Amino acid sequence: MPLARLLRLLTPLLALVCVPLPAQEPPRVLTTALEVRSLSPAEAERGLPVRLRGVVVFVEGVSALFLQDETSTTFFRLVTPPLPQVGDEIELTAKTRMGLYLPGVDNAAYRVLGRRPLPPGIPVQYDDLHFSRYHYQRVTVEGIVRSVAPLGASRSVIRLAMGSRVIDVRVEAPPGASASALIDARIRITGLAAGLINSPRRQLVQPYVRAVGWNELEIVTPAPPASAVPVVSAEELLAFRVDGLGERRVRLEGVVAADFGEEGSFLQQGNNAFAVRFGRPTPVAPGEIVTLAGFPSMERFSASVVDAELISRRPGPAPAAVPVARLDELYSKPGNLQNGHYDGHLVQVTGTLRDAFKGPAGTTLLVQGTQRTVHVRVTDEFEPPPVGSVLRISGICQVENAVFAAGFRSDPGLVSLRPTGPAAVEVLRRPPWWTPRRLTAVLAALAGLTLVAGLWIAFLRRQVRRQTEALRHRIELTAAHEERQRIAREFHDTLEQELAGVSLRLDALATRVADEKGRTLVAASRNLVSRIQTETRDLISDLRDPAETAGDLVSALGTVAQRFQTESETEVRVDALTPIPALPAATVHDLRMIARESVSNALRHGRAACVSIEVSASHQRLRLRIVDNGCGFDPAAAPLGRRGHFGCAGIRERGRKIGAEVVWHSTLQRGTTVEVTLPLAPAPPSVPGTVSVP
Repeated sequence: MPLARLLRLLTPLLALVCVPLPAQEPPRVLTTALEVRSLSPAEAERGLPVRLRGVVVFVEGVSALFLQDETSTTFFRLVTPPLPQVGDEIELTAKTRMGLYLPGVDNAAYRVLGRRPLPPGIPVQYDDLHFSRYHYQRVTVEGIVRSVAPLGASRSVIRLAMGSRVIDVRVEAPPGASASALIDARIRITGLAAGLINSPRRQLVQPYVRAVGWNELEIVTPAPPASAVPVVSAEELLAFRVDGLGERRVRLEGVVAADFGEEGSFLQQGNNAFAVRFGRPTPVAPGEIVTLAGFPSMERFSASVVDAELISRRPGPAPAAVPVARLDELYSKPGNLQNGHYDGHLVQVTGTLRDAFKGPAGTTLLVQGTQRTVHVRVTDEFEPPPVGSVLRISGICQVENAVFAAGFRSDPGLVSLRPTGPAAVEVLRRPPWWTPRRLTAVLAALAGLTLVAGLWIAFLRRQVRRQTEALRHRIELTAAHEERQRIAREFHDTLEQELAGVSLRLDALATRVADEKGRTLVAASRNLVSRIQTETRDLISDLRDPAETAGDLVSALGTVAQRFQTESETEVRVDALTPIPALPAATVHDLRMIARESVSNALRHGRAACVSIEVSASHQRLRLRIVDNGCGFDPAAAPLGRRGHFGCAGIRERGRKIGAEVVWHSTLQRGTTVEVTLPLAPAPPSVPGTVSVP
């Protein structure tokens, strides 16, 4: 029963699985060139199948062949040679692919069906080519031949004027013997519309036409011989004439003012000047009187002659440069405000060099007059003079561009000078050495030296101050040491010897006194003298203590502890709890005497069995504590001093002398603590240590 129920549940699912899916429709096969051209870039990259039949109209190589059918033209690419020939009727199969500019086909395979004549070209104007309306199709263009030149070993290029625009027509054949006869002829030629492509953006940069051979060319109007070309004057170039000059060649004569090779030559004719660019390299020399034929053309600001052909020449003197009083006159002629009058003339100007920089066309000098500046173009080999130099320049004046003025007039925009050679740039006066830049640099250097000198002086003053303080301290220590030594010697040589003499006399007197009372008095006096001698020796020893002179408080306190340890056999210990800085000798002496008096009181009056001298320094304060375990005393009364006892009073006086505060802490039968607190000036700490006398 459960199995049957499971089968009933699975039956609908099995039915859905067994239903056949609809067959996927294969992609549509493109059969015309127009269908391929009409694809979008995304559609072309899908690789749609293509089957075309047409005639081959142009062959560049395996990657660029062109097929035209009844609808349009498309390009295709082969996998491997052999290549079909122009005029072959073929049938090809391929897949679509996006090209640099428009869709085409790739991985094509073909078979030749026969031969057919090439289809006629579509008559077009320049704008049709510029806007790529018939790109990669056979077109026919008509115009005036400006020049014919070889393009490599097996090709030619025709510069064809189609109205005011000039286009290149590339012929897949070398120029023949009669190619020069085509110049100034009106021709009609058929070829493939092509052009230079900006591939990242798929934009047409410059159109041109590719012709299969010279058989595609037809002469509409033959060119007149050079001798029959109409003669005009320089002022008639592109000037108004009722009959007009048209787009054909003209003949004129002039004196060569300068020759810049491929960049053109400049001729003068009376008060007029014009530029000439020859169709083929034609060197001319300044001063030659030449006759030439060429096409008028408007370049930059003034009319020039392009694609010119030299007819005759004869030598003559080189023209002199026209002196221009002020550089600003290159922009406006005084008197009649005839702007751009000097365009193309050989002029001589004077100005101040403001800057020099290098660019793709060479080095440019920026020369300034009273109000305006002019660009002077020189070669890279020219070494510019220093900025600020006054220059006199002889060269060709060129107006680089035109700007709109009032009414229908145009004014020169940027004006440049082209010197005729390195000698044409003459330095009249070099700039003074004290330029603003150098003055700023010198002032900056002086400021830096002043700052360094100030810092060095401050450093020296600090060092001198330190050395002075150290020397003063050393002198004070030396003087104190010598004074202490002198006093010690005086005590030893006078007081101690006198006391020794008194002691000897008392010894002698003791042998002569008969009664007991006298002997007792002599013995007491002798004990007093011995005690005075001991105190004197201690004083002399203290005066000769090197620890005080060195400012070492810990060592000085260690001497005190060792002396009491030797005399009383009581444990006296010195503990330096923190690093102790070096102190003045007088301060060390007073602190040592305070400690000595406190230990003496602890042993003599407190009968202490152990005394600890603790010294520490923190927060610019020094703390000295003398702690004993003696019988103690009443701190309220004892420090004031009893009659004949001045120990505590002396401790207070020494504390006030060095600016220290002295406090007694004592409890009867529990010992006494003498605490001395001394303010400290900042000083480098000494090495911590502990001096212990067992």
